[in-house]
Amino acid sequence: MDQHERSNWLKIATDMEAKGATENWFYRRARAIADGRPDPLPNISQLKPNLIDKDQQAA
Repeated sequence: MDQHERSNWLKIATDMEAKGATENWFYRRARAIADGRPDPLPNISQLKPNLIDKDQQAA
């Protein structure tokens, strides 16, 4: 992720903090990325492990 994207996430996190909207996954994701930590959002293979296997079998 480049600096421009991190800056956008920082703006999102800061705006959400100003509104008191910090008890949700979107805020947690924004804050983590803005702070330089890994994106906490699970990738699709973690959410639906069988999806990749089915897609590979169909190919």
